[in-house]
Amino acid sequence: MKNCSYYLEGVNGIITSFRNLHHNCKRHNYKGYSLFDSHNSPIQFHKFGHKMSFLINQVIKRSPINFRPLIGVKKLYNPKGMGLFLYAYSKIKANKLIEVEGIDDTILFFFNWLKENYSKNHSGKGWGYHYDWPKSDGSFIPKNTPNSVVTAFNSRAIFEYYILTKSNEAYDLLLDAKEFILNNTYKVDTSEGICFSYTPLKKDITLNASLLAAEVLAYSDFIQSNNEFENILLRVLDFTMHHQNKDGSWYYSYDIETNKPKKQIDFHQGYILDSIYRLCKYSNISINKYRENIKMGLDFYYKNQFSLDGMSLWRYPVKWPVDIHNQSQGIITFSTFCDLDERYIPFALTIAEWTIKNMQNIEGGFYYQKWPLLTNRVSYMRWNNSWMMVALSILLSKLNYQ
Repeated sequence: MKNCSYYLEGVNGIITSFRNLHHNCKRHNYKGYSLFDSHNSPIQFHKFGHKMSFLINQVIKRSPINFRPLIGVKKLYNPKGMGLFLYAYSKIKANKLIEVEGIDDTILFFFNWLKENYSKNHSGKGWGYHYDWPKSDGSFIPKNTPNSVVTAFNSRAIFEYYILTKSNEAYDLLLDAKEFILNNTYKVDTSEGICFSYTPLKKDITLNASLLAAEVLAYSDFIQSNNEFENILLRVLDFTMHHQNKDGSWYYSYDIETNKPKKQIDFHQGYILDSIYRLCKYSNISINKYRENIKMGLDFYYKNQFSLDGMSLWRYPVKWPVDIHNQSQGIITFSTFCDLDERYIPFALTIAEWTIKNMQNIEGGFYYQKWPLLTNRVSYMRWNNSWMMVALSILLSKLNYQ
């Protein structure tokens, strides 16, 4: 373990980074561009056909030159980003980590925005993305289609807000989110367990989305002090463990017809581990039941998806580019599991310090991706900045107790 002076210096650096990031986001009123928002342009790209529509979306997403102002895309609030900001500021407030001027009003602003800006035309309350989204498989997701991932991350934030304030409105909103998951989200029910789908549009097998959907049910049980959904949670966890690879990794998804995996291993490894932790923490399920699975998953994440200096791989085993979302998730996951292995909190700090040094700009925002000879400096409000704010708030909450 590293000594106390190292942690003190580390805490001071993280606090400075957080404050710079806070001022940057506040200066932009938390509005910004999003990774996949090209189709918010007044140009109707979908009329060019799906292949061209998808290609345009990918070019705008990947380009180090931000073409959005040229095609009329405006900076907007991202529904998931709003939830992530609510989570980060609520954690800062709850743990008394940093003095942030007007933090109570800031927290209330994000909560009220989520309360008023859920996706309509579905039972319960769920959230989706604020742009049309052409997918590589030929499908097309219309803007504001609610999904289990955005709904779960926003529920995670509302739950944090509820723990902080005991707000009746937050309580009701968590129950509404539970109704959305139960009544709108497909689930695949097999002998191996249950897998919730990503969207209400079709059945699919996406492991992190399934666990996140289950989180919403766990929060409902927790705030009501019951275990109504414990069996469902157990079956979701069973399905997840069944699909863990022998080396400890998880693939991103599986084809619903052929069961062929999409062998994508990136920040979703951290998503899965975090959700397992939270499902056990906020239910009566013992985490000891999955201790070996968690240990294997963390070992793979630590040894294979990061270098020792804190730089992440893009998608194992592909090294480049370094993506800000991989960096932020590493900080979150290794901070979360710091009690499991003494290596993890120093490593979370190492990842944070590398990220701040190499990917935070002088205005406080974070860059999207870094290559050996090129940095994509587009500072996305949700993908980059809101996730880094969550990461730094979680890391600070753990360093506070070292």
